[in-house]
Amino acid sequence: MTTKILVVDDEDFQRDLLKKLLSKAGYTVETAQSPEVAMSILANEDFPVIITDLIMLDMDGVEFCQRVRETNSKSVIIALTGYSDLYDIGKLKAVGFDNYLTKPIKVAVIQKAVEEGLKKTKKERGAKRKKR
Repeated sequence: MTTKILVVDDEDFQRDLLKKLLSKAGYTVETAQSPEVAMSILANEDFPVIITDLIMLDMDGVEFCQRVRETNSKSVIIALTGYSDLYDIGKLKAVGFDNYLTKPIKVAVIQKAVEEGLKKTKKERGAKRKKR
């Protein structure tokens, strides 16, 4: 079974590009054009990895991450933005992001972030099983 990734971005080009790149890398990718649509998808389905843009209309990526974390502490959430000077990495980690990447997207960088996030999740699950 391949790892499922949810990509949330209000820009069609970015969503389509990420879907194409991550699908080629062997992931199953679903996309959402807004955080609201993503929340509906997440209500019915689990995704080990969520990649979200930070600047979107109505609900930004920070608020989206906070809402996801209210019910889901397991998914790896990666922030993606073309405006890195607007965000402090410490604050992003504090609201629940696991990683922070900048646009333009580099395939190797995003693949590495996904793999590192998945390894971290597997380690945490293994540690919890040992405690039981």
